[in-house]
Amino acid sequence: MKFIHLRCILLIHIFFVISLPAFAQKKHTVKKSTTKTTEGNTVKNGIRLTNNGFKISEAYLFFDDESLVPEGNKVALNQNVNMLLIIDSGWADIGGRVFPGAKQVLKLSSGKEILNSEELFATFDTTGVAPEDARYVTLNAVITEMKDKKNHVIVNFRVWDKKGTAEIMGSYKLYIK
Repeated sequence: MKFIHLRCILLIHIFFVISLPAFAQKKHTVKKSTTKTTEGNTVKNGIRLTNNGFKISEAYLFFDDESLVPEGNKVALNQNVNMLLIIDSGWADIGGRVFPGAKQVLKLSSGKEILNSEELFATFDTTGVAPEDARYVTLNAVITEMKDKKNHVIVNFRVWDKKGTAEIMGSYKLYIK
């Protein structure tokens, strides 16, 4: 599987969070989970989406071993959680390249912000990526420390087309086992 990786690391008193956006050319094989289907797309793991201009066929959370994050989104500390958006269309193609943007903001259930990432795909601002690579957008979060496991983390994200008007905004929750 081909991945183009970026890493954005931020050390926080409560958490160490790693954000890893990626593009993949191959669809992940995953185990069954409860799904929500709306307007022809499949959304899992309680991911809430607001979409303007993209055609999204799937959105779900999975671990590095490609198994789905179980219902309830309970994860272990130091466990990579990947969110995959499969975007079938909507990118503005400029000379065979598309120009994605992505950002994540993580907050505790108490409202305290623990991560506000920079633009995660800034590396591709001048070169763009192949449209087939932008079909699979993966954003990654890792919670490495949490003092009060009664809290949960709310991951807010935005993926947009820098050369067009399409954008996806959404969120999901992670709970510590």
